[in-house]
Amino acid sequence: MRLIDKLSAKKLRELYWQRKMSSPEIAKIYNSTPEHVRLLLRKYKIRIRTKSEAMKIFEGVEISKKELKKLYLNKKVSIYKIAKKFNCCPGTVWNRLVEYSIPIRTREEAWASVRFLSFRKNFSGDLKEKAYLMGFRAGDLKAKARSKTSPTIFIQTNSTKPNLIQLVERLFSPYGHIWKGGPYENGAVCIEYLLNRSFEFLLSKKDLIEPWVLEKTNLFAAYLAGYVDAEGCFYLSDNIGGFQINSEDKNILWQIYSKILTLAIPCSPPRISHKAGEKSRGKFKFRKDVWTFGMRRKNSLLKLIDLVNPYSKHADKRKSMEIVKNNVLERNKKYNNQPDRRFYKLYLEEGVKI
Repeated sequence: MRLIDKLSAKKLRELYWQRKMSSPEIAKIYNSTPEHVRLLLRKYKIRIRTKSEAMKIFEGVEISKKELKKLYLNKKVSIYKIAKKFNCCPGTVWNRLVEYSIPIRTREEAWASVRFLSFRKNFSGDLKEKAYLMGFRAGDLKAKARSKTSPTIFIQTNSTKPNLIQLVERLFSPYGHIWKGGPYENGAVCIEYLLNRSFEFLLSKKDLIEPWVLEKTNLFAAYLAGYVDAEGCFYLSDNIGGFQINSEDKNILWQIYSKILTLAIPCSPPRISHKAGEKSRGKFKFRKDVWTFGMRRKNSLLKLIDLVNPYSKHADKRKSMEIVKNNVLERNKKYNNQPDRRFYKLYLEEGVKI
């Protein structure tokens, strides 16, 4: 019998609600997984914390002023190492420093106390890599600097999907130091990279694809691959392949639509799928209009996959593209390559050249 199987409902309730332990912490004690702990919580009908309740516990990490001063000022321990020690986010440590009026180190002091800063590498300068990162940033990354003069750019994302976390690690590990936390109560892992100012192009999050990206097909394809890796979805529905993006980035979607039309990939224009203020199934309100852009036409899907696949770096998305491509090829073989005529009338009405 496994150790986790000996965990009673009474003991689990005590650990989870009285001691305020997270499912990953309980899993570590019983040599199991957070998913199995949450399964037991449901089995024993123990209410699982809401996201806001979990965040309150997470943000409620107790770090005394005396201990924080000792670590940060006297021992010169970095914010990231302190965060790791207390199993919290670097932002929580930063907030405590401000709350306790502990002076934040200057740039020169930080460079002197944190050796890994000197090992940050400049961005490669490769335009295809830059276009991909800008597309990925537009979809699924946060980037910020503490100030205009700060030498550090923070790249951060949270996800419950291991392949996405691994992708972010592959993208930025050659360039800077990593901080990684979790998995937390909701199963998410937080990952943050410290990069130098050569990545300043990631700071701006505009609903716009820059002209230099649109000028060349390979740069546009790299940008689109990054955006699709972050926001897109290749899928099968009723054994028919399709592609879809749902996003608040109205202008980006219209630019993508306009550009791929010039590449002889016919499709319908973006449309609003959810109005601002409308409630979702989860009963939260959309802040902005949510736009949907996609396609199901067979030859359009094949052309889109051929365009994006060489630049895609997300393992799940590449696998989905392969599944959709095989689906289209099988249907073509089955129906003797008959054109997908059911979309012709719709495209003609919308002025799309076929």
